[in-house]
Amino acid sequence: MKNVLKWIGLGASALILFVLVVFGYFHVSSSNKTSSTYAGIKGKNLYVTADSAAIERGKHLAHGLAGCAGCHGDDLAGMSTDMRPLAMFNVPNITQGVGGLPPDYSVQDLDLVVRHGIKRDKTGVIIMPVYHNNRIADEDIAAIYTYLMSAPKINRKIEPLSLGPIGKMLVARDQVVVMPAVVNHNFKPGARPGIAPTAEYGKYLAEVACMGCHAPNYSGGPVFNGDPSWPPAPNLTTKLDRYTLESFVALLKTGIRPDGTTIDAKAMPVRDTKNADSLEYAALWNYITSLPKVPDASANWKDELMIK
Repeated sequence: MKNVLKWIGLGASALILFVLVVFGYFHVSSSNKTSSTYAGIKGKNLYVTADSAAIERGKHLAHGLAGCAGCHGDDLAGMSTDMRPLAMFNVPNITQGVGGLPPDYSVQDLDLVVRHGIKRDKTGVIIMPVYHNNRIADEDIAAIYTYLMSAPKINRKIEPLSLGPIGKMLVARDQVVVMPAVVNHNFKPGARPGIAPTAEYGKYLAEVACMGCHAPNYSGGPVFNGDPSWPPAPNLTTKLDRYTLESFVALLKTGIRPDGTTIDAKAMPVRDTKNADSLEYAALWNYITSLPKVPDASANWKDELMIK
């Protein structure tokens, strides 16, 4: 009996040691990746105007299809969501209040984090969807910057994002990635098309607002760098066959499908899409319904976007 207990004790000790070693590896590996710096990459010094039209355009984008308010909150002052053991999902204050953007925050700083995923301290972001936000045109990045500099200043200090044990494991295994380590820093977005209810403008909006979840060819599948609990994104090239423009708009405004069921509001950012306007809905509809039908989950981010 003593020998049995001895072996049970040794087995339990070995198991505990194994678990400690594994999680120690995840901790060190994830820490190395999140603390890596990218000093050689610079943001673009965009031309900025501070007129009312630019402010209004930036506000519309930030609270709509560009998705800023969807993560940073309606007041843009950040928020915290307890998603442990995955992470404490802390999103920073991007107003110029206490705890927010510093007085000398520049449009280059904004461009650097939006298009390259690099913060002012030269470390990388994890959650921010740089892999499709880098499609935002120069004039729209500048407009968003102009709006942020004029938005109400909210005093709120948000602690940095904190990975839990599951989050560290995902980062260590590259199932959740540090953005500047994988995005194509040589990518240059095209000029913004004319703002009109056309498929051309719809393509621009879809790349900014839809492609991140629904994949580069809009075939859906598991969401790249998304919450593991999210359902696969639907294939937009086939799923919209049952929709009309009116029911498509209703979905984006309310999150309710034509059959009366509700989409997962955590995965589908209705909080952003509900603030689009009729021109944007029409442009998206005209573009998405023109796409060729492709098999479900048939895109590959690495191949499509030249991710390293």
